Amino acid sequence: MPDKSVREMGNLERKHHALAARMFHSILMCGVILGAVMLAVGLGLYVVELTNQYINEAFDLSRNASGIVQKVVDVESYSTRVLEIYRELSEEEREQVGTEAYHQHFAHLTEEADYQQLIGILKDFNESSDVNNIYFAVYDEEQSALIYVADPDESQETYFPIGTWFRITAKQAKKFRNWDGVSRLFHIGFSDQHGLMCTSGVPMKNSSGAVIGYLLANTTMEELSHSVGSFLLQYMTALILVTFLLGYFLTQHMKETLVDPINEIADAALSYVQDRKHGSSGILHFGSLNIRTGDEVENLSLIMADMERELIEYDKNLTKVTAEKERIGTELALATRIQADMLPGIYPAFPERPEFDVYATMTPAKEVGGDFYDFFLIDEDHLGLVIADVSGKGIPAALFMMASKILLNNAAMSGRSPGAALELVNSQICSNNREEMFVTVWLGVLELSTGRLKAANAGHEYPTLQKPGGKFELVKDRHGFVIGGMAGMRYREYELQMEPGAKLFVYTDGVAEATNAAGTLFGTERMLAALNKHPSAAPRQILETVNAEVAAFVDQAPQFDDLTMLCLEYSGPEGKGREEDENVKEMTIYASVKNIPAVTAFVDEHLESLGCSMKAQMQIDIAIDEIFGNIAQYAYAPETGQATVKLETEQDPLAVVITFIDRGVPYDPLAKEDPDISLDASEREAGGLGIFLVKKTMDDMSYEYKDGQNILRIRKKL
Repeated sequence: MPDKSVREMGNLERKHHALAARMFHSILMCGVILGAVMLAVGLGLYVVELTNQYINEAFDLSRNASGIVQKVVDVESYSTRVLEIYRELSEEEREQVGTEAYHQHFAHLTEEADYQQLIGILKDFNESSDVNNIYFAVYDEEQSALIYVADPDESQETYFPIGTWFRITAKQAKKFRNWDGVSRLFHIGFSDQHGLMCTSGVPMKNSSGAVIGYLLANTTMEELSHSVGSFLLQYMTALILVTFLLGYFLTQHMKETLVDPINEIADAALSYVQDRKHGSSGILHFGSLNIRTGDEVENLSLIMADMERELIEYDKNLTKVTAEKERIGTELALATRIQADMLPGIYPAFPERPEFDVYATMTPAKEVGGDFYDFFLIDEDHLGLVIADVSGKGIPAALFMMASKILLNNAAMSGRSPGAALELVNSQICSNNREEMFVTVWLGVLELSTGRLKAANAGHEYPTLQKPGGKFELVKDRHGFVIGGMAGMRYREYELQMEPGAKLFVYTDGVAEATNAAGTLFGTERMLAALNKHPSAAPRQILETVNAEVAAFVDQAPQFDDLTMLCLEYSGPEGKGREEDENVKEMTIYASVKNIPAVTAFVDEHLESLGCSMKAQMQIDIAIDEIFGNIAQYAYAPETGQATVKLETEQDPLAVVITFIDRGVPYDPLAKEDPDISLDASEREAGGLGIFLVKKTMDDMSYEYKDGQNILRIRKKL
């Protein structure tokens, strides 16, 4: 495998690693391997066939020559005399074979007519054939020696005179002596003079069947080596030529039927990707290919064309779906803001009423929720309190929630008691409730002059009450049936007496049923423990504590249900409860752009009481607009949440400190570098100019992230 990817390679490297080049190399390698195997088999067959040819020629020549020799020459008498002379020699004389003295013992036999005739016949056969030499010899069984009788060879190097002898093995002699008259006789051996040599021949017998000698023919394998070398050269030349031609034509064929179509598909894919990057659509890249190979490659191109058409159609649908999703998202965000605006969200809610302090929060599980709370003055002496939980979640629950809230508010504002108000609302909802939704409700009416609280419960959670100096405890009131569940239901009222300093906490089941990753519920006991962690705190701090405890318990687990809480502290008809620091004013309101005027009015009222100059007031108003606007747009996006604005007064010198607190995503507006105002507006990076203006107009500005809250302070001398 190459170390580089194909996109990192140069042109030469791509050609080297191309599919066509690899295919050509593979064909050559296969051709070489196949050729080598065929060469080994063919060469073996050729050598065997050529060797058989030489053996057959030598054997046939020997057999034909033996027939003529026996008819013309008295071979038996002549060979007997040669053998007798050999046997009469001593061992020392025999060892002198090849010397002049040795051959003198046989020299007189060469003058005889039988010898001359025998030599002539053998010479004629030798000259008319391709064998190296044909000769006649006898065998001495006692000495295991083959003795030359007649050798027509005229070469001094290979000529063996009469009487020359060689030792042969008994196995070789037996093979020739016991010839069956049909099979070929031959022996392949190595000679010092001739090298590798094949000896073939026939035994010559007398009339009684006794072997009198052997007519033999020698064929050296030198010619076989030359023939094999010539065959090998021709075969290798043909093999190389055929392999290259075959590799070339097969590569061209595969290039036309496989490589080129694949490259066309790859080019179409690259064009498709590039067009997608540049936003071009509706262009058919794979559909314009004209691949007609009739195999899987053509099928691949057709599949890619189908896929391209499906993707074009998918893109069109996706564009529509995305636009629809964005529209729905915008509408959901709007619905979230509308729902948030339906609930009381400005704190302190009734700054002119010292008899009580109330604070509530609602955190929906989805963009919009089914929980809701409400508090409102029915008249100057009666405060209505509502907390409710609609069945289901999402938009249907939110719509049902808004309708239920309006009905409950109208019923309570009409002066009806809590039980009667619930009965009226239940009748109204049951009269037209095709979706069979329902809502659990706790409704209370607090008489501010006496602290008497009348309440009724329509299937909702138990309220909790803290008596002055005590702990929060559940009030296990009697539940009626849920609102919208069945027409004609009656709801029992009960009374609670709230002393100055007492607190009431009501909630939805999202608090107790908050679940962590292990599936464990937060539970009522943990809720009471959270309430009693700081029982003397103000309602807002109590809800923040409970919310923090729930968040820590749930951790990263998703929120399955809306989380809604309301806490009321009763201070008595003369406001004998919590004393408020005159130098500290505070309001909590939903972080919405449309609430900027309310925040500005809250601050301006205090600034005017301090005799603030118009210039300083305008600078502070601009700072409020910038900071609260940023919180509204970015802190909780795309959802919404609450923000607290705290106003503190300092003396010597006179100054105000305004603190903005939210629980949105952590963000430090002071971390960004100040914009270069010396540059043209078209050259400056967008953003940051508003905060820069606030820095320049305020005397001090600081930021910290603490306890899950963004805390931004500005200070201005008056």
